[in-house]
Amino acid sequence: MLTSVIIFIITLLFLVLIHELGHFLMARKFNIKVEEFGFGIPPKAWGKKVGETLVSINWLPLGGFVRLLGEDEVDKKVLEHKRSFAAQKVGKRIAVVVAGVTMNLVFAWFLFYIVLAANGFKAQFPQILEHNFVGANQTRESIILIRAVGKNSPAEKAGIKPGDRVVAINGEEVRKDDQIITKTKELAGQEITLTLSDPQKIETRLVGITPRKDPPPGEGAMGIALAPIETVTLHYETLLQKVFSAQVHSWNIISYSGKILGNLIFQSLSQKNIEPVSQTISGPVGIISLANAVLTSTENPLIPYLDFVALLSLNLAVMNLLPIPALDGGRLFFLLIEATTRKKVHAEVERWVHAVGMALLLALTVLITFSDIRKFFS
Repeated sequence: MLTSVIIFIITLLFLVLIHELGHFLMARKFNIKVEEFGFGIPPKAWGKKVGETLVSINWLPLGGFVRLLGEDEVDKKVLEHKRSFAAQKVGKRIAVVVAGVTMNLVFAWFLFYIVLAANGFKAQFPQILEHNFVGANQTRESIILIRAVGKNSPAEKAGIKPGDRVVAINGEEVRKDDQIITKTKELAGQEITLTLSDPQKIETRLVGITPRKDPPPGEGAMGIALAPIETVTLHYETLLQKVFSAQVHSWNIISYSGKILGNLIFQSLSQKNIEPVSQTISGPVGIISLANAVLTSTENPLIPYLDFVALLSLNLAVMNLLPIPALDGGRLFFLLIEATTRKKVHAEVERWVHAVGMALLLALTVLITFSDIRKFFS
């Protein structure tokens, strides 16, 4: 677990660096003074001046920031300084604000290309809801995944892990979970050979296991919990499909995830129960737990982890585009108002909106973290 935490922290710092580097480079392009390049959220733990920019590491490792001259100032002299962010034309300011999101998006595309190529330009989605996926040929099938493995069970001793897909028993293909249950009961006490694979059935392996005749109460013969699911596999086959596969894959993820989240929110509102939505939201602790699961679920976790990092980078891009105060999307919202009305929102008003937004985001992060800890120990 400690190794996973270290790897994840390095990953998060890298994603923050990419995002803030976008703001930094675009600001430098327009000769806007960058006063501070910070990792994490203040209070400050360490800082060093590099050229005219203070590089800082802060105590709350929940992101980062680039502080520009005149970004949140109300002092007229600062606002009118020729290298002030506020003194630039609205188009330049919009370019600086969206540069971080652009960097995260491009990095996600880069990683998705690697992942898709490694998986034979195929991508698989669980068919939780009917959805119109685009940009690729599609096949649908029923698969059986291992949801959990009991401690000290035959499955754990055989090296079976959650996320493995059950393909066959003794060479006989299985398509339904009751086939597995029936077969293992019939062959209890005898060694059987399971054919397992990753969910997309790209790599398979054979595992020998002996189901128990008298398993402990509440456990099956092998000590596994099964998860039968319907899936949609997207096949990027033509040259054009492969060239734009990363971009199309990103869109399919965003649109499908948005549809699922919207359905959960509607369900929660209609039932007056926020549990369905809260179970899908994770903070730092929950994401570290996911990273650990990805890194330990297979002997070669490189491609699964790159896929996980690509999803994180894509999520950072999407979240930062939402019109939430203190995030890039909140700043972009004020800039779009200015571009439309030809009038700037008063600097003091915008500064207070972002300050309140930051306080609310920190409070929400604390609540989600406590929720993650409770789920982790439950």
